[in-house]
Amino acid sequence: MPETNKALLPYGTTSSSPSIVLPDTALFLSERGSLTRNYFEGALESLNKEYEALKKLADINQIAYNASYNFVPRVGQTYHLYRKPDDSFMLSMIEDWSAYEFVVSLEYTADSVWKEVLAR
Repeated sequence: MPETNKALLPYGTTSSSPSIVLPDTALFLSERGSLTRNYFEGALESLNKEYEALKKLADINQIAYNASYNFVPRVGQTYHLYRKPDDSFMLSMIEDWSAYEFVVSLEYTADSVWKEVLAR
């Protein structure tokens, strides 16, 4: 064996040298696996919430576009969706119409999308 500086070796060279202790990789993998799983579960939950919001928006847009109305909607204007007694829908500029069941207030956007107006 060629002569080397034993003090620079990463392991002991005699029986009285300290024992070599390998790092606990199983614990590392267990902890990291748990953190990784939590990350992906959180991301999936976030995607599911976004999907549900898009689905609700698509449903309300389908109802609004199939509703009856006698005007051309203007961007940024708020309109009110009502259910008629025959279960059809009507879009109106009138905010408090007691003859029909109020469903939701909507705003027509520049993207041609009806968005729910939050209560003020």
